[in-house]
Amino acid sequence: MPATIKPQGKLTFLTKFAFGMGDFWTSIGNIAMATYLTMFYTDVVRLSPSMVASMLLVVRLVVAFWDLTVGILVDQTKSRWGKARPWMLFGGIAYGIAFLFLFLDPFGNSLAGVIYAWAVYAVVNVAYSTVNVSYASLTSLLTADSDEKTQLNIFRMTIANVGAMLVYVLAMPVVNAFGGTSIGWSVFFGVIAVMIPFGYWFTFANTHEIASAEPAGGKSGKVSVGGHFKALVRNRYWWLTLGLNFALWTYNGIANGMAAYIAKYVLGNSNLTAVIGLATVIPMVIGLPFAGPLVARFGKRNSSMAGLVLVAAGSLLVFIDPSNLWVFFVSIIVRMIGIIPMNAALNAMSGDVVEYGEWQSGVRSDGIVFSSSSFSMKVAMGVSSAAIAWVLGASGYDGSRATQSAATVSAMVNTFVWVPVAMVVVMAVLLFFYDLDGRIGQVGRELAARRA
Repeated sequence: MPATIKPQGKLTFLTKFAFGMGDFWTSIGNIAMATYLTMFYTDVVRLSPSMVASMLLVVRLVVAFWDLTVGILVDQTKSRWGKARPWMLFGGIAYGIAFLFLFLDPFGNSLAGVIYAWAVYAVVNVAYSTVNVSYASLTSLLTADSDEKTQLNIFRMTIANVGAMLVYVLAMPVVNAFGGTSIGWSVFFGVIAVMIPFGYWFTFANTHEIASAEPAGGKSGKVSVGGHFKALVRNRYWWLTLGLNFALWTYNGIANGMAAYIAKYVLGNSNLTAVIGLATVIPMVIGLPFAGPLVARFGKRNSSMAGLVLVAAGSLLVFIDPSNLWVFFVSIIVRMIGIIPMNAALNAMSGDVVEYGEWQSGVRSDGIVFSSSSFSMKVAMGVSSAAIAWVLGASGYDGSRATQSAATVSAMVNTFVWVPVAMVVVMAVLLFFYDLDGRIGQVGRELAARRA
């Protein structure tokens, strides 16, 4: 047995913490691209909203297919470091280098500037996909225990939200300290870029894939790519988690992407992005550690569905007074409390899908399951980012103006409220058909017996 492959058991605190720290850097990059990049392009580089929308959508959709490729590569990889960890390590190095160029403005609003933006955004997303897919695949490669997967996801989401909180608190004050120019953006996000590779190395060095990640029946390395997908298309829970990922990340993309515009143009102060950000992440940081017992007691589906009621109610609170900071603050807090169970459970659901798929077909597809979830996320983030830019363009948004028209402000508020409400409905319908919680225990026992 290779030195880095350890037998299955309860995971140590260090393993869970190191795993969670991987998403610290993933979250920072995601928040940077979802919340700040559109504003950087429209207000600093002064690219047109329609061009930005096209870039965000096209690049995300194209790169989403790279996610699937990485998943295939993970499933086919055999090394002394395991299947996913080497891709995470070297992908993290590439991601840090590429991210260094993302918030630079060397050419301004010119043809060269447009080409630069497209090229850098594409490279960053390829590197991001490489590290994110391989990192997510670790969920089912570190343990086969469903409760331990939930704990891993809670560590992951809690630490990710700490990273998001730091970005929300520091980004705009640092940018504004440089007069809002491109230098401030480059300094803040450049420092993050330098730190990213070291962050993923820490996760790599303190996690170890388990021997039981090999499928029961010894099919590892003998299943073609087509065989993996043939097995997965018959796994209805795979389809359900794909839909849940798309709906959740469309919700997140709209909520995060519109936050900076809400702060600057609806509430009247760009520094309030930090306040909105804190209202977004503090409930998650406080609430996620308590989500484990909740999910264990009521199940992933039931706890998530109950939380979605709060998300819908919190979204509609905005209409009490859209220009009031405290109304927005309370609305976001209620929404985030409600989404905690879904965030705690979804990645663990994908881990359960891996186990169920192996039980059903004898084919274990860690990489492809998690890469397809990432594919769904990328499509959702591309659609949501493009939708924001399209809404802004259609409503007459002008990034050079200190204030926007009433029509533009109304479009911002309505998008911030109604798209998340629609995604709540979609998630509730999909969760209604997700009944794997009651079956996964028996699935795990039967797989363990096959491996014995």
